[in-house]
Amino acid sequence: MPGRGIFFEIQVFLQTLAMIHAIEMINNSTLLSGITLGYEIYDTCAEVTKAMGAAVRFLSKFNASKDEVEFKCNYSDYTPRVKAVIGASYSEVTMSVSRLLNLQLIPQVSQASSSEILSDKIRFPSFLRTVPSDLYQTRAMARLIHMSGWNWIGIIATDDDYGRFALESFGIQAMANNVCIAYKEMLPAFLSDSTINAKVNQAFEKIIEETRVNVIVVFMRQFHVMRLFQKAIERNINKVWIASDNWSAAVKVSMIPYIKRLGTVVGFAFKSGNISTFHDFLKTLHAKPMENNKFLNEYMLLLSACAHVKDQELNNCISNCTQESLMYKAGENNQTLKDDFLIANIEPGFIHSTMLAVQTIAYAIREQCQDRNCKNPFAFAPWELLEKLKKVKITDSEKEVHFDAKGDMNTGYDVLLWKEINGQIEITNMAEYDLQKDDFIFPDEEKKTDFFNLKRTITAIRQIWITAIYATTKLTGPL
Repeated sequence: MPGRGIFFEIQVFLQTLAMIHAIEMINNSTLLSGITLGYEIYDTCAEVTKAMGAAVRFLSKFNASKDEVEFKCNYSDYTPRVKAVIGASYSEVTMSVSRLLNLQLIPQVSQASSSEILSDKIRFPSFLRTVPSDLYQTRAMARLIHMSGWNWIGIIATDDDYGRFALESFGIQAMANNVCIAYKEMLPAFLSDSTINAKVNQAFEKIIEETRVNVIVVFMRQFHVMRLFQKAIERNINKVWIASDNWSAAVKVSMIPYIKRLGTVVGFAFKSGNISTFHDFLKTLHAKPMENNKFLNEYMLLLSACAHVKDQELNNCISNCTQESLMYKAGENNQTLKDDFLIANIEPGFIHSTMLAVQTIAYAIREQCQDRNCKNPFAFAPWELLEKLKKVKITDSEKEVHFDAKGDMNTGYDVLLWKEINGQIEITNMAEYDLQKDDFIFPDEEKKTDFFNLKRTITAIRQIWITAIYATTKLTGPL
């Protein structure tokens, strides 16, 4: 779902390309001898209603002329259009789609939906994911905050399923780690909401009022974070920001003008892996046919519409380009693909989890087809594939990964630190959070030092505030 509900999301576009790349790799290998994987990709625009329309098509009968679902008491002899579904990215969309796919137990593997409620196999029996549940993320966050000696924190989240469940989960983990939550601010789930600006201003009033709080945990989508941070820069807010997996590695957020003024950003991202083949795929993208790839065509149109801007401003231009400007540029699709721009915007954890989603389905199909002719589309039902999928084990970067009883994959998190290097913000890997050990693992002593130096960050922020108050007093008299 890369598309144009409101914004063109480069990151989700890259996930789409990663899925295509992983499928092509499977089809060009000997893993599924004599079987070719096909795919259909639908843009949900991050909207439940659009996603449900696609889900109905998935549930419709194989080779049916209409996208309609036959409701039956027993689906054991019913063959739907698809054997498995990958996605969605956002948890609230995933939940709605999953409830429909449950009718026929069509396996759904998400590469990004991390809401804790999706681990409930009573409500979501056919759902799996190649990322951990937010339970582990909030536990890791609370542990990091406790280890850094940050006693008081604030939380800002979106008022949707993802934000509310993350808020609840973090509250439990914070209590277990003796971390006090001074305030919780909820922002509307959609930027088009008429109250968004008032809610953002309300959040900043609380931030300014609570002077004892210097650490803020943020559970929001990338575009929400951009809106929040742009306002924070205007109001000279300087804090430690704890980033959730949704935006911790977002290059476009790190490139906001004057982002350095905001303070320190520490984030949790889905565990990355070897994605070098995807880099190679992007470099040869220009040689691939584009007629059947609407998203790639749209990306090319966006490049044409943004041909006048500098490379460092390209991300922002693409995100905010209007449909009118795209229509104006239709037929002028003469831009290069700018694979360097795409590579620079890769968020490794999302790409890795997307490729894992394809691989797990492929391995499950291989197991399912050991003793039957799977060239016949009626050879097995989706619910049979689901049972194989639950048992899949893959070696990834010398580590065995698999789904647990709740359908969550046993990968961990990368702990990221946004550092200023040569005047630019770079998103660096500081540590790994191991789910099984409930601990942080450091690649070297330098990274370990960065981690344990986080405690000093609060002291530096306090000094900035004291200096600001002193300067104000000198200029205006006693406060």
